Amino acid sequence: MRRRSRTPRPLASAPVAAAALAVVTAVTLTACAADDGESDQGGTTTPASSPASVTSSSAVPGPDGGTVGLPEPVAERWAELGGEAGDLGRATGPATDVAGGSVSDFERGTIVLTPAGRAFVVQGAILEAYREAGGPGGELGFPTSDETTTDGGWVSAFENGSIAYVDGRPVVETR
Repeated sequence: MRRRSRTPRPLASAPVAAAALAVVTAVTLTACAADDGESDQGGTTTPASSPASVTSSSAVPGPDGGTVGLPEPVAERWAELGGEAGDLGRATGPATDVAGGSVSDFERGTIVLTPAGRAFVVQGAILEAYREAGGPGGELGFPTSDETTTDGGWVSAFENGSIAYVDGRPVVETR
């Protein structure tokens, strides 16, 4: 596994985020779950009183200069992170439905949308280990937070465990 060299970047300004979400089309995507409406460490969430249903998608830059429709919470999270010029880059294709949520791949990472409508970033060696462990449909389940820094690396929390990237290698722990 290769080591990521990445420094935290401030979130994009509201005008940049708004520009990245300028094109909206109506598509119905449904996810079902109970959620308290809280969000862990930067994930986008739906309010507790709202159903966990995404009723629209947003067009974002995709492969070959085209656009790709992504679930609204994913497109919003991508825009918050700097959009096309941010850490993730362009979308590489449409979202893939999995286990009541979805996975949206980008040039340099993935945004996973939970069944509760929360959008979390997984990237680098942690993403590689997550995919090897089965992704959202595997034993770890969906992310519960964006990755955070830890001594010498990064860690991502999931419903049933965590993946830490420390000392140049990922360590998967399940509970």
